[in-house]
Amino acid sequence: MAVSRNKSQSLHTYSIFNPRDWSRQLIVLAALIAIVFVTGGTSRYDTPHVMLLRPLAIAAAGFALFSFNADHWRAFRPPIIILGCAILLTALHLVPLPPDVWRSLPGREIIEQVDGFAGLEGIWRPLSMFPEGTQNALYSLSVPAAALLLGVQLDERDRVRLLALVTVMCMASGLVGVAQAAGVDLRFYRVSSESAGLFANRNHQAAMLAAMFPMLAAIALCAPAYTRQARSVRLVVAAGMAALVPLILVTGSRMGLVVGAVSFACLAFMRFSRREGGEGFALRGLMQAAAGVLIAAGMAAATVFLARDEAVDRMDGVGEELRWPVWQSVIEFLPQYMPWGSGVGTFVPVYQIHEPAGLLMPSYFNQAHNDWLDIVLTAGLPGVILAGAALVMWAAAARSALSELGAAGHLRRCGVIVILVLAFASASDYPLRTPIGSALLAVAAVWAWSPSSRRMQKEG
Repeated sequence: MAVSRNKSQSLHTYSIFNPRDWSRQLIVLAALIAIVFVTGGTSRYDTPHVMLLRPLAIAAAGFALFSFNADHWRAFRPPIIILGCAILLTALHLVPLPPDVWRSLPGREIIEQVDGFAGLEGIWRPLSMFPEGTQNALYSLSVPAAALLLGVQLDERDRVRLLALVTVMCMASGLVGVAQAAGVDLRFYRVSSESAGLFANRNHQAAMLAAMFPMLAAIALCAPAYTRQARSVRLVVAAGMAALVPLILVTGSRMGLVVGAVSFACLAFMRFSRREGGEGFALRGLMQAAAGVLIAAGMAAATVFLARDEAVDRMDGVGEELRWPVWQSVIEFLPQYMPWGSGVGTFVPVYQIHEPAGLLMPSYFNQAHNDWLDIVLTAGLPGVILAGAALVMWAAAARSALSELGAAGHLRRCGVIVILVLAFASASDYPLRTPIGSALLAVAAVWAWSPSSRRMQKEG
């Protein structure tokens, strides 16, 4: 009896759902993630939510720095370098420059003319044409910085726990979106679209829901190593995946349909591992993928039949979309600010300087709705180089994920796909400019570079 009791206690302590076994870093990160989902669904800096979120994120980042060590740096060097360079580049755009140097920057003629009329010649100005916007961009990086610095200190069990926690929060946002679609007046932000869940923008909700496909798949694949109820977990995951299809359709996001399809197609990557002997896709994995396609198709058909297919209905309005003419106008005046850019976070005032008369309207474009184009305009050539380096590092992580086995391999492949989905969604919107999106990207980077327990033991 004593042996059985000790074994039972050991299993209970080892349980992934036992909070007493959570590390301090996971507890802080879990609290931060919860706060981010409640307060970080908008990219607007004039919302009162950021007054609570950003100081807490800075405090969480400070807490993480106290326990950060060389092992964490060695294991997660690529994402830490990318984040550090992004922070440094944004901060450099706020450094005052001598008048002669500043005047040599392209695209500053209009500010120079205003200075002349106002008698302000000779003052030192930063590279940013809108310093307040750049300051906001710098402060906004506190959220992904805190999430990354805390996440890199988690062990494998805590990374799996984090996966479950983030998935639960994402599903909660999806359920809120369903309630909103059903007519419940539930809004978290003054300016928000319908069926946006915990976000202010339906496209950002759809991008997050699309990213849940690999997250749910990773939970199912990791379950046997961390719970005796693996079959029950997989049944819940299967139900969750089937529910994602109508949840994405309910948002009414056309972009969500596209990135959802991309994310679902990438699930095949979750079932692939490059082992010795060249073993790749298993027949069982292909059969499961086929079954998933049939389930998804059935749920989509049911959603359309029940008239909740708002995203499908909105496909007819592609011709009226304003994104294309805005992108065309940005591409036309963009060379005027190369190679240094107009400054991180300066899109709104810079675009308004060049906005075509035919696109003038009572409302305004608060973002370029294409973050890749925004990087070129505002961050210039340094931003392009940094984005290119991030893509190279992502490709390296994807290649490495193919040869990783066990839970670490599942987490790596999940993180790689989540990053791909968010990057794809950023080509027609700006999900990463919300605190939820940026925190999800940071967490996905932690998963994508997850070291195996075997390797950590060797290094230790």
